[in-house]
Amino acid sequence: MTFDVAPLRIFGTSSVGVFITTNNSVTIIPPDAPEKIDDVVRNTLGTSVARFTVARSPLLGIFTVLNDNGVLLPPLVLEEEVKLFKSLGLNVEIVNTKYTAISNLVLAGNRVALVSPLLEPDARRAVADVLGVEVVVDTIAGNPLVGALAVLNSRGVLVAPEATDDDLKKLSEYFKARVDVGTVNKGRSFLRGGVVVNDRGALVGDETAGPELMRLQQVLG
Repeated sequence: MTFDVAPLRIFGTSSVGVFITTNNSVTIIPPDAPEKIDDVVRNTLGTSVARFTVARSPLLGIFTVLNDNGVLLPPLVLEEEVKLFKSLGLNVEIVNTKYTAISNLVLAGNRVALVSPLLEPDARRAVADVLGVEVVVDTIAGNPLVGALAVLNSRGVLVAPEATDDDLKKLSEYFKARVDVGTVNKGRSFLRGGVVVNDRGALVGDETAGPELMRLQQVLG
């Protein structure tokens, strides 16, 4: 299977992962994102496109946790927005948590999710039930923002360079996939903000350098 990578800017920034989220069937983008992004998404990620907000905000990559089974939303989501997410045919639940940027606290695949120790026990149960995954509670490099420091698909996990050898070993055991370190957008280690990935491809911030793209292809492609 080919693995396509498309450099992208959205709203004048290379932080594409802040605004866009995807699984293997649908990519969710802000309503006022340029039309041409739809084509890039379809050609690169091979999904349909939905245009939603969370709390009327375009920060979909920060406020949602999405896999092929379901989507978790923060308490500030509006009722009409929840209905739109339900129209996708996914399990949908509002997470009972004091944190709004929930994607920073969950690194979710389709079988396993690494969950931050900051996330409350009730919220961890929602991750397991709604996303249909086994939940592992741990940090990366001692940092609880596990969802911000790595991106993954069914083939690999790309993680921030701060991750130790021990972290890489643990992630490999948790996800049963290739694991290696990398950055995006010329050295940024908060990978989730600069990458949107599924099994078919990745959208990356357009400041991402050649060696960074190569590493991303090696690990996720």
